[in-house]
Amino acid sequence: MKFNRNIVAGLCFVGFGVLAVAVLIPYGIVQPPSVKYRALSPSFWPYIVCSAISVIGVLLLVYELVAAARNRDRTGAAATTAGRSAWIAWRPFIVMALLLAIYLTLEFLGFVLTTTLGLVALMLLAGERRPLIVLPIALLLPLALHLFFVKAAQRPIPGGVLDFLLQRI
Repeated sequence: MKFNRNIVAGLCFVGFGVLAVAVLIPYGIVQPPSVKYRALSPSFWPYIVCSAISVIGVLLLVYELVAAARNRDRTGAAATTAGRSAWIAWRPFIVMALLLAIYLTLEFLGFVLTTTLGLVALMLLAGERRPLIVLPIALLLPLALHLFFVKAAQRPIPGGVLDFLLQRI
């Protein structure tokens, strides 16, 4: 079976983004009756992130359609994609299972540790193997997000098992 991972990823991104914006966020996030600034609303950033995920999915689909049209023009017939192993079709489900695991362990392990482990797993799944890329991103991004939300936005983030260290920062 032949799969084009960009098309599969694009469809998954669009599907997840639309599902999140249409169903998960409105029914899953409790809105306080009055919020002074929209950017401090609990649903503001999830809407932004899920909308961006949908846009990325659409861009991936457009990219693949343009690439297919170019290949068709060059060869005069539809270009065949190279056969890829069937496990690529399971990647979206692996990502969803990983996101579920992150969600379930977030309170206990805390945002920084859970997100660090999740980012390492996602980058390895995506094929990134360079430690000089994986480690700084996986360590610094969650820490920067934690500091932003706790210090600048003054929103509580689960500290988990690293709470005693994160309170000192």
